[in-house]
Amino acid sequence: MATIPRTEPAVAAPPGPSAERLPDFAGVDVGVLAARTDHARLAEVAALLLRNWPSAQEAVAYYEDGPEIAVH
Repeated sequence: MATIPRTEPAVAAPPGPSAERLPDFAGVDVGVLAARTDHARLAEVAALLLRNWPSAQEAVAYYEDGPEIAVH
């Protein structure tokens, strides 16, 4: 009986942060984007952003808003 050699899958390094910088979308006008897009999901997200967007006077960030806090 012939023995088939066993090959183990290569162990990949655990995922980590990329060294590549994220693009800066700070200058994007979400209102214009919502009005001009024909992508259904993007339009839905833009509308949700606009509905929940506080005015400049209301914009506040709290320490508790960090990613480790579960959103219900």
